[in-house]
Amino acid sequence: MVDRGYLIFALTFMMAFFAGCETMHEALNLKKPTARLTSLKFEEATLDSATLLFDVEIDNHYPAALPLTNFDYSLSTGADKFLSGSSKSQTTVPAKSSKTISLPAKINYLEMLKALKGIRPGSKIPYNAELGLSVDTPALGLIRLPLKKEGELVLPSISDTTIKDIWDIIKTN
Repeated sequence: MVDRGYLIFALTFMMAFFAGCETMHEALNLKKPTARLTSLKFEEATLDSATLLFDVEIDNHYPAALPLTNFDYSLSTGADKFLSGSSKSQTTVPAKSSKTISLPAKINYLEMLKALKGIRPGSKIPYNAELGLSVDTPALGLIRLPLKKEGELVLPSISDTTIKDIWDIIKTN
C-alpha cells in the first residue's frame, strides 16, 4: 500500500516540475523561429539555366543570430510536380529581429519547360510551392521550418531566336 503523504508529495513534485518546465521554456525563449514565403520569381534565364528566387521573411525570437543552413523546394501545377531541389544558404538573421531574404535556386530551364509540357516561356502558370528552411537554433538545434505558398509564376521570356532553339530541341526529344 502506498503512503498517502508520499503520493501527495509525488504528485505535487510532478506538477511543479511540469509547470517549471513551461516557465523554464518561456525563460529560455525556446519558441521556434517563424517564417513565411512572401514571393517566388525568376531573376534571370538562359537556354540552359535559370535562377528562381524564394523571398522568405524570417522572425528570429532568439537573443543570438540565427544561421540558415540550407533549403529544399518543390513546385507543382495542378497535380504535376515540375520542379524540385535543394540549395545551401550562408545567411543569418540578426538576434531579436526579422529579415526578408532571397534564397536563389539554380535550375535547368529547358528541363523545366519539358516537364511543363506545352507551356511556353512568357506564360503565367499557377503553382503550389513547398519549401523547407533549415535553421540552426541555439535552443533547439537544427530544425526545418516547412513553408507553403500558392500563386502564379511568370516563366521568363528569352529572345525569339533562343525560344525557337528551345522548341526545336523539345520537339526532337
